[in-house]
Amino acid sequence: MISVLYVDDEPDLLEIAKLFLEEEKIFSVETLSSARVALERLKVNRYDAIISDYQMPEMNGIMFLKQLRASGDATPFIIFTGKGREEVVIEALNNGADFYIQKGGEPRSQFADLSNKIRHAVSLSQSEKALGVSEVIEKEMEYHENELIKFYRESMETANRKLTLLSGITRHDILDQLSVLQTYHEMLEKMMPDSSYHEYFKKMRIATNRISYVIRFNREYEETDVTIPVRTNISAIVEAARKDEITGDVRLVNDLPEGTEIHSDFLIANVFYTLMHYAARDGRKATTLRFSLQQSGGNCIILCEDDGEAIPAEDMERIFERGFGNRTGPGLFLVREILSLSGITIRVTGEPGSGARFEITVPKGEYRIA
Repeated sequence: MISVLYVDDEPDLLEIAKLFLEEEKIFSVETLSSARVALERLKVNRYDAIISDYQMPEMNGIMFLKQLRASGDATPFIIFTGKGREEVVIEALNNGADFYIQKGGEPRSQFADLSNKIRHAVSLSQSEKALGVSEVIEKEMEYHENELIKFYRESMETANRKLTLLSGITRHDILDQLSVLQTYHEMLEKMMPDSSYHEYFKKMRIATNRISYVIRFNREYEETDVTIPVRTNISAIVEAARKDEITGDVRLVNDLPEGTEIHSDFLIANVFYTLMHYAARDGRKATTLRFSLQQSGGNCIILCEDDGEAIPAEDMERIFERGFGNRTGPGLFLVREILSLSGITIRVTGEPGSGARFEITVPKGEYRIA
């Protein structure tokens, strides 16, 4: 029989765990509702393994573990708790816990996992007498490494499922309401032919088009395998933005050869949108934004030039720093980060006073001009 001490401040859970474990006929389980009482009991009784909840009044599970280890007690110790934060996992393992199990889920499979870990921990403890200490430690570290990898993978998969579900529902609701807004906008524009309102209606149309663009991009990005670089027709991206009047009052000129493609991360579309948004921001005073292309030394250089407010020479590099200035926001920082994923670089060139000029350099072999 494997003797087990289980400490938890939930009486019902103590009873259920005892029933499940003793059902296997190899465990003898004693339950206590307080870590302090458990410490007193351990002065007179010895157990093959200890299971403890984390969050308990007076003394939590990790404080309980620390006191045990400080007194020289090396009894296998398993943290069994509803707290799933990774810092709790790391603190527990760093202080000598053998395993960490998160409560929740289907009871039978959960207690089967607990049973397996108790047996494994007890087996390792007993093996320490027969094997060299270094070999035991090596096996223990390997096991915990696999457990942590499993924990992080499952946590990430759960988080991704939740985010995908939430974004899909949210996007659907936003698109529905956006459709309603666009319909009422068209009706109002027909009902109010007064030319003095045309400018307001135009700004409303530009704003709704921008929202629609971002949502469409978000949906396409979510549905694409983002780990695989794709060939993207950048001329088509700019042309679509021009037709949708993404830049508002700033005239968008697309001089990129039709069919120009670059091999890049799918987020490249957001790079071009961010550069357009930067040119069209209030205060930049730009009237024209032009995209064009040059070839140099086998590389492809995509030019993004506007005639707006100049970028001071001392800011031409700092403009890509996170949070720099009060007009760039995080956008230009993210532009450089996205491009770097595909080995593409961006810099600001030109003479101060001549507007903004961005050069995006695509390496040889990573682009194609139809």
